Amino acid sequence: MIDADVMKISETLDVPANKLYMLSNNYTARKKRRGSKYENYHTVIIHHGRGHKNRKLSVPNAFLKMVQRGILEQYLYQLEISEYSTAYCKGKSLLDNASPHVGKECVLKLDISHFFDSIDDDAVYLVMKRLGLSIPATTLLTHLCIYKARLPQGAPTSSYIANLVMMQFDERLGSWCSERNITYTRYCDDMTFSGNKADIRSANVVGKVRRMLYRMGLTLNDKKTVFISSSQQQRVTGVVVNEKPTLSRSQKRSLRQEVYYCQKYGAAKSINRRGLDISPDKYLHSLLGRIAFALQIEPENAEIKEYFETVKNLINT
Repeated sequence: MIDADVMKISETLDVPANKLYMLSNNYTARKKRRGSKYENYHTVIIHHGRGHKNRKLSVPNAFLKMVQRGILEQYLYQLEISEYSTAYCKGKSLLDNASPHVGKECVLKLDISHFFDSIDDDAVYLVMKRLGLSIPATTLLTHLCIYKARLPQGAPTSSYIANLVMMQFDERLGSWCSERNITYTRYCDDMTFSGNKADIRSANVVGKVRRMLYRMGLTLNDKKTVFISSSQQQRVTGVVVNEKPTLSRSQKRSLRQEVYYCQKYGAAKSINRRGLDISPDKYLHSLLGRIAFALQIEPENAEIKEYFETVKNLINT
């Protein structure tokens, strides 16, 4: 007999229970053709520019992705995350992560190594347990959101689950920082601290964070530890915060050049010039997205508004 809470999940997601169990076990179905088989996930490599490491994503198939989105909307959004967490939250953006650090004497940036890969099935189970469902239902939801006993970077549920896993960490660290007149925010695996140089140095923030992460099975990426004084350009998740939230000169220059080349020579030639392997349509939509982000940071910038209209017209022609 199927558990009552499992049946409720099945009804809520409008997916038969047996299919949910099939997905949760990464069930291998019939062979579609010789040498191939059904899989719930496939691997996508995101290529970055020179000097940046490529990202490996485990992306669920369309059916599992639909189920995971249902879990996110119907269940996970019921659970609150910390106010210090600013990524993947409705109504929050990169600007919300950067704004608290505006005008500070110094900014300290720390990074968590292999963030998603380091969150295991036990941590995800503890998150699902907060929903107050039966053990079979909690286990089912857990298995629907993990891959190879880890949180897959590429699933729609993973980012919000990661925030829920980090909630107690964020609250404790945020409170500890407030007592020392230090501002703290976290955007996914990027942690930012700001305040007076003396306060941050004397508090030994790096040591405190390292110990707290260690207790969770997480580690710091020491190569990405950055300490920036107010005499330098202070950037937090791509936003300059020295005096007010703004884009850097290099970001504005890059947008100006890209829009100019697209307008004068066309998207195809602009892509060839930049050595990109992408279709003109995707490139223009990507450029429009970056311009939209720029407008979030500087909504009154007339030049950026003009870029937006120019690229939008290029897409529609």
